[in-house]
Amino acid sequence: MNLTIEETSIAVTKAILSGRMDIDGALSVDMRFSVLAGGRRKLVVDLSEVTFMASMGLRTLMLSAKTMAANGGRMALINPQPSVAKVLESSGIGALIGVYPDWDSAVAAISG
Repeated sequence: MNLTIEETSIAVTKAILSGRMDIDGALSVDMRFSVLAGGRRKLVVDLSEVTFMASMGLRTLMLSAKTMAANGGRMALINPQPSVAKVLESSGIGALIGVYPDWDSAVAAISG
């Protein structure tokens, strides 16, 4: 699992995850993701390169979203592959964090 971070000129951080968010994948990015969520107000997580999402991956996303919310921040997920979107939907995490088809709609949602 890889985590790439992009800072933007509009004060929204973009985190790009790629690979499998299984137990090994989630553990490999967990600490960096926690630090990222703890220090940002607006975070958009691009899931377009995530090929598999397991419960540990959901845990990483949920804990980070809760950390951000506790600090007055917001997180959104964008562009999941169909199999990942199905996991997000069936777990209910999408209703709590927000899953959007693209960057612009996610930024509008967390900025409004």
